[in-house]
Amino acid sequence: MNDLTEFNLEKLTQLYNSVGLKTRNMKFFTKWYYDTYRFAHLSSIDNQHLEQLCRDKTKLSVFAILIDDLADNYKTRNLNMLQKALQIPWNDSEKFHDKYLDTTKELWNDIINSVKNYPRFDEFKDLFYFDLSQFLTSINYGYLANSMDIANVVETKAHSYHNMMVLLFCDMDLMCSPNFDKKELGKLRPILHWVQDITHVGNILSTYQREIEEQDFSSPMISIALSEGVLDKETVKNNPEKTLKNLEYIIPYFKTRVEEDFQKIKDYANTVESVDINDFYQQTKKAYENFLRLQQYWKPNVAEIEEKEESSEPYIPEIPKHTSNWARM
Repeated sequence: MNDLTEFNLEKLTQLYNSVGLKTRNMKFFTKWYYDTYRFAHLSSIDNQHLEQLCRDKTKLSVFAILIDDLADNYKTRNLNMLQKALQIPWNDSEKFHDKYLDTTKELWNDIINSVKNYPRFDEFKDLFYFDLSQFLTSINYGYLANSMDIANVVETKAHSYHNMMVLLFCDMDLMCSPNFDKKELGKLRPILHWVQDITHVGNILSTYQREIEEQDFSSPMISIALSEGVLDKETVKNNPEKTLKNLEYIIPYFKTRVEEDFQKIKDYANTVESVDINDFYQQTKKAYENFLRLQQYWKPNVAEIEEKEESSEPYIPEIPKHTSNWARM
């Protein structure tokens, strides 16, 4: 068994590489996650817990990748294993006799054993498990979108953004926030949903090139294109260049969505007193920009991801105006 309690990025990378996709540069991404969580958190946390929060959120991100690959990537998609993996948080004592699933369970147990020691775990655990179930449902929806052709704009928008786990991470922050007023949860939660949507769009815009190669039809970019007749599955499978070109026409819709979310956060910033929402707004903006910079790591037909200079500017092409019914959903 790998002991992850004494966390380091190298050990986590080795754990993923022992069972995960060889095409993922997990050495880069574990560091990228960890560095992001260093600044992207609620201002209310007690800083003595920041290091542990960053560790546990990074481990949770790798846990998410392990499960997500069983649903989305056409090379690793596996319903039987996915169904077992989705049950791990509710039945973490089962022995699978499968290295992939046992590793996923081992990682989850390490995460939850740490989270249970947070000062306010008992107060927020019901919310944590609710948001965890929302995340796992988003993974399950991804599998169905890929296997049963049910991908559509309404359900994709409702489910897929939960795979960013922003609400789950903020539940963890609240467990380490001694002065947060629980009476403000109802005011804080909508803001967290908008932040989750912003980071989701950032992830969409930075990964859709990779998802063409992986034939992930649950990708919101591809899902919209399929449901609106901009693309068909055969084109995605056999003509990645045409697929990439057609998907560019959908980018303005996502950019507009992010602008609207940011404006909503600004409008609601003064409704919460025990968290500095203006500070969280700036952190979210930085996280979104960091996601866009990841575009350079996902190029079609490139198996090995090369590390690039972090200073390069994010690129979004200028796209001709394009409107359709999906833009108003």
